[in-house]
Amino acid sequence: MKIQYKGFMREKINRNPVTIGSEASFYEARALIHDKGIRHLPVVEKDNRLVGIVTDRDIREAAPSDATLLSVQELHYLLGKLKVSSFMTAKEKLITITPDTLIEEAVQLMHDNKIGCLPVLEGDKLYGIFTETDALAHLVDIFGFKEKVMKKLNINIISVVTPSFMVEGKRIAALRIRTENYKDVVVELEKKGFVVLSIGKWPSI
Repeated sequence: MKIQYKGFMREKINRNPVTIGSEASFYEARALIHDKGIRHLPVVEKDNRLVGIVTDRDIREAAPSDATLLSVQELHYLLGKLKVSSFMTAKEKLITITPDTLIEEAVQLMHDNKIGCLPVLEGDKLYGIFTETDALAHLVDIFGFKEKVMKKLNINIISVVTPSFMVEGKRIAALRIRTENYKDVVVELEKKGFVVLSIGKWPSI
């Protein structure tokens, strides 16, 4: 069988994330994060070279607290002069991945380091961005219809395993379920547009 390796990062991540330059102002960064409804804003220079990232948390922390004794005019002036480069997280401090990183590795990195996104780099250039939303989308893709089918038939899922590669342009998932009525499962999955490639049966213990 012909196998076309593409992987989740190359196929599913946002290849055109909203970005900003390091010389942009605090107000520009805040407006982009607010208006675009995003939490992570990659900072790039010419040729799409990544130099850092700004998050919604960085925006909140960069603004003076209410206890700061400044007039509205002074506050506006200071924030207008505040450049992204002064409050972004520099690239050297970021954890990044490549387009060929397995999604399982990316999720593990986010979990272990308690971060919400991973810039995806090809060389030093921004290829895209992998976020918590992408990770959830992957889980929905794996479990979505299958979970509904199993719930409808009142069948327990023991495990779901999926490789990172594509087979003839499609993702394969191996489901292990606890039932003797597997034929009903096949019928329901095929109704949903899934192709059942093979069935293996294990004796009851």
